[in-house]
Amino acid sequence: MQDLHFLSLVYTFNRKNMKKYILLLTTLFCINLLHAQVSYYKGEWTRINKHDCFTGIFKISIDKDNMVKGELLWTYIAIDSTDKSMTEQYHGKKKRTGIEYVEGSYNTSTHDIYFEGRSKEDPWEIIGLDKYTLKLSLNMQILYGSTDSQGSKDALFYGTRISSATGQKEFGIAKALLQKRSSRK
Repeated sequence: MQDLHFLSLVYTFNRKNMKKYILLLTTLFCINLLHAQVSYYKGEWTRINKHDCFTGIFKISIDKDNMVKGELLWTYIAIDSTDKSMTEQYHGKKKRTGIEYVEGSYNTSTHDIYFEGRSKEDPWEIIGLDKYTLKLSLNMQILYGSTDSQGSKDALFYGTRISSATGQKEFGIAKALLQKRSSRK
């Protein structure tokens, strides 16, 4: 008789816990839907027929309303050496970084992303605020397109997705270094 009573208690306990687990999982799933999907990409910005090149690591989030926010952490690599004013402006700044904070929208049916720079953290004055017209591949692994580039419309952007763990780590380190260096400047 005691064995039946014990089994009855175990069964009741498991049913009560199962309901709690299902409720918890459902709540977590709903909370997850409310938060933005964050992806990390590595890539470049360059100008057509020029030697201008910036590499970057990009943190892009798309929320449930398809609004895009991002942090584009750019590193200056090269500029067109035939442009004297650019050569002077970028002298001694190779491998310096800056962050462009962007906002925009994502079209789920066409996979188009449009965003533009709203502000920047740029202690070395190496980046500008740009307007981006991009495509996101169907598998969300490639982000590519063009940028306004202060009206010249001759700039290209591409990025390949990296894992969230790698992205968080690399982006976090690079952003911390930028903020540390800019506080010493």
